[in-house]
Amino acid sequence: MQTSFKNNKKEKSETMGYLAQRKKHFRTDFILKSLLFLLAFFSLAAFSGTVFGQFLSQWRFQFYLLSLLVMFYALFSRFFFYSFLAMLLFLLNFFVVSSSVPVFFSGGAGQGKTAFSLVYHPRPSSALDIAETVVRQQVDLLAIIDPVANGISLSRLVPEGRYSAGNAHSGSFMVSARSPHSAGRIDLGDERSAIFMRLQIGDRNYVFLSFDLSAMSRRKKEKALNYINTFVAAEDDPVIIFGNFGMTAWDPVFGKFLADNGLETKNDLFSFFSNLLTPPTEYIVGYRNLEFVDSRRLLRLGHSSSPFAVRLKI
Repeated sequence: MQTSFKNNKKEKSETMGYLAQRKKHFRTDFILKSLLFLLAFFSLAAFSGTVFGQFLSQWRFQFYLLSLLVMFYALFSRFFFYSFLAMLLFLLNFFVVSSSVPVFFSGGAGQGKTAFSLVYHPRPSSALDIAETVVRQQVDLLAIIDPVANGISLSRLVPEGRYSAGNAHSGSFMVSARSPHSAGRIDLGDERSAIFMRLQIGDRNYVFLSFDLSAMSRRKKEKALNYINTFVAAEDDPVIIFGNFGMTAWDPVFGKFLADNGLETKNDLFSFFSNLLTPPTEYIVGYRNLEFVDSRRLLRLGHSSSPFAVRLKI
């Protein structure tokens, strides 16, 4: 009787273990199927020109990362076919993103080139904050975009030995460690403009252009980029653009912008850890031989948005 009871208990335990394994198998199968279906739907829908497709397109990089995680999860769970499907989605999203912006670090040694540093600071919130930024950031070029001046003339904040260009009385302006050959503004429509400065580095001139399109509608951004392209096409000197485009680099509008002017995005997606969570819209765009060294986010110091610093080899 005791032996029979032990056998029944063992059989019951094996049956329960088998059922638990089956339940786990079905649960894993359901999770993988759901994730793959959603990833496939979102990845393909992002190719459409609809508003929904344009929204999904901003999250291509996150789809790429999620596909990678799903691929490894399927491998670990021994669902090899699902792992293969996840790999296809991973490659699809990777190629879309990497064709527009370097995914991994793209900097180089830059031997024989001149080091150049710049800071982009959009919408500083007070004259005191602007003064701190101008004085604190001793870089080659500083772009102050749409500052809140409160009627204060910002030209007085520029320290001796530095050169300002743009509307330093009430609007966007640049501060340079080099004397500019020329400077000006480009009307972008919707009461917004871009500022530029022409600087000599080595034995030739370079044009640095900065703006913030983040507050504009999609159609107005497209028009603004067309104005920028007209400016770039008329320039004999290499143009380096840094600013907030208000869209990801793999957005079709951004892609058309690059195709028209022949420039390339330079900063990689891993410049900031936050890029893993939210797609960046601030980019450095320049000619093919321009080398991106690194970038870092600076302290906000009470500003409405954080400035970021970039190092280049020119």
